Amino acid sequence: MAEINALAKLFGNDQFSFIDLTHPMKEGMPVWRTHPPFCQDVIESYDDGDLACNHSLCLSEHSGTHFDAPLHFIKGAKSIADIPLQQFFGRMATISAQDCAPCEAVGVDRILDFEDLHGPIETDDAVFFHFGWDRFWNDALHQDRFLKDWPGLSQAASEYLLDKDVRIVGSDCLSIDRYGSTDFPAHNILLGSDVLIGENFANLGQVPPYCFLAAMPLAIAGGSGAPARAVALVRSPTAPNQMAAASSQADVNSRGKA
Repeated sequence: MAEINALAKLFGNDQFSFIDLTHPMKEGMPVWRTHPPFCQDVIESYDDGDLACNHSLCLSEHSGTHFDAPLHFIKGAKSIADIPLQQFFGRMATISAQDCAPCEAVGVDRILDFEDLHGPIETDDAVFFHFGWDRFWNDALHQDRFLKDWPGLSQAASEYLLDKDVRIVGSDCLSIDRYGSTDFPAHNILLGSDVLIGENFANLGQVPPYCFLAAMPLAIAGGSGAPARAVALVRSPTAPNQMAAASSQADVNSRGKA
């Protein structure tokens, strides 16, 4: 009980900022060229005299901000519903890559530079690349930019992250593989080893190099992926002292009940 109380205090005392990494789903949002558009149709309406409001939805497993499960590229692999819940929670590294050229395949050097500046990527980290592509998502005049020319990961970078034993790799682009890729090295390397892929993430420019990721995709049986609500928890400047106080109080409560 003491641990639960301490956790509740961490979330309830402004110790963290909650950064929404999720694009709201709405009609007209960008989708992969072979996927159905997102549709939201009225089923029940107050205006029609109904007692409740309800909509039907049409979407892909890869609509909006979402995760790819291994099944997306690997026949017979795990579906999104088979992924252990703890894989969606944990430390998150965000690598700035806004200076990438269109269609660039990010190499290992960029990851090494990040680690030199901010510390090593560790086992079970989630690693996201901030290309700045989310700025095109809601721009009706330039939305076609979101659908082409995005950067992605090279084979070497994908293999490096796999060797680091990370749990998730993602970006703010439509695909983790660069635009125009025909062999999809990142998808095959990462999903082939049960490393999840996150795509179409938002607001990666608002998070520090390391923070905490909490995300929950829909549990679609047999699903090759699923839309998700993803949130980054960013510690506030005063958090260390508050966290220590919460931990100390938890110890006192635990000892008092022993």
